Amino acid sequence: MAPHYSREWLDYFIPDTVDWHPDGMPDTSRAVMKSLVLRSDKWPHGIPDADLLHRAEGVISYMRMQELADDPIPGRFDLPHFQRIHHHLFQDIYPWAGQLRTAPWDWPMVKMGPDVAAVRAGGRPVTEIPHSYFKAREIPEASTLVLGRIAAKDNLRGLNLDTFLDELTKVWLRINYVHPFREGNTRTQFAFFRQLCTEAGYTLHTDRFIAVKKADLAHNPLLGDLREQFVWGRFEYMQTGDTRLMRKVLDMAITDATDPIPVGPIIDHGVDLRAIAAATLGHRDSHQVRTGGIPAPKADDPCVDLSRPHHSSREPDV
Repeated sequence: MAPHYSREWLDYFIPDTVDWHPDGMPDTSRAVMKSLVLRSDKWPHGIPDADLLHRAEGVISYMRMQELADDPIPGRFDLPHFQRIHHHLFQDIYPWAGQLRTAPWDWPMVKMGPDVAAVRAGGRPVTEIPHSYFKAREIPEASTLVLGRIAAKDNLRGLNLDTFLDELTKVWLRINYVHPFREGNTRTQFAFFRQLCTEAGYTLHTDRFIAVKKADLAHNPLLGDLREQFVWGRFEYMQTGDTRLMRKVLDMAITDATDPIPVGPIIDHGVDLRAIAAATLGHRDSHQVRTGGIPAPKADDPCVDLSRPHHSSREPDV
């Protein structure tokens, strides 16, 4: 009898860190992913401490992110280019850096996230529901088709800002929906689309994704804080196909590269690694998402109200 779990999914974890239920089902809630960090005879699959691995991954990948900001990888903004960027970011961390996700092969990868449609309808409190990404076997074809739209549109060059935002929003949401990699999708997206924006004559202000205090926003509404809306916008597209929230987020984070007016007084037009870190909060090991008691937006406003506290929750393993 075939197992009721993905063996390929388990291959990502250090075997000794996977727990097993009496019914023969695996429990990976405390499992640690195989890595290159401190790999040795003692630890042939890398460090068996999830917290230390997470910290090492964050520090090293953001150093690699800065390298890409200073010296972008040339490419055609197709799937091989996307994979090369992922490899650069995670070459020191994961043995599968740059390789497409291999699990779950025959059913979707699932992540718990906010029920955005219920929030839109005024639902209280905010609840989480499972959101499904593409099956691993569908990834090569789907990713090629999604990113192929960029080349078909001449790498989005020569477009006015409104049209550019329309096209970028569609591609960004769709490639996130496919979720080509086991881990590191958001960081790869930021590096990839930041470079695409630059070559198309626009600037993606990563500073806008910094976590900021409400008091600071009162003094400068252009400071931060798009990270929560960014996460919600991606989940809303997966749930309903609605692109408005994500487009609004990108509209607030992207300007014409020749525009002399900065997005906000703190913008230095460099790459703020804190911003990328903030935007990827809640994606540790592809388990966590940032959700919380966030009030429903107005019917005519695609933005999510961030006036209430939020919290993190863990995604069940596939």
